[in-house]
Amino acid sequence: MKRLSEFEEGDGSVLDHTCILYGSSNSKTHNNNNYPLVLAGGKNMGYGHGQYLKFGNEVPFANLFVTIQKSMGAKADSFADSTGEMKEVLA
Repeated sequence: MKRLSEFEEGDGSVLDHTCILYGSSNSKTHNNNNYPLVLAGGKNMGYGHGQYLKFGNEVPFANLFVTIQKSMGAKADSFADSTGEMKEVLA
């Protein structure tokens, strides 16, 4: 991420125009909750920074993918079992 932040692109850095999602969606037991994830970059894509968010079990992980797709300009209102966007990750 440091290297991406050092290269200018348009009205910001390459990192400002990049979405990085780091983490895992399943443990070795396939327990589908409590995912440790990092969403980084995307300053010029509308992501909020410097926050820790925790969602309940009723919020599908696929909602994050809908939010990412929309921030990249895709006309996607759903993905897998999504129920909407995660507007909390946006600035």
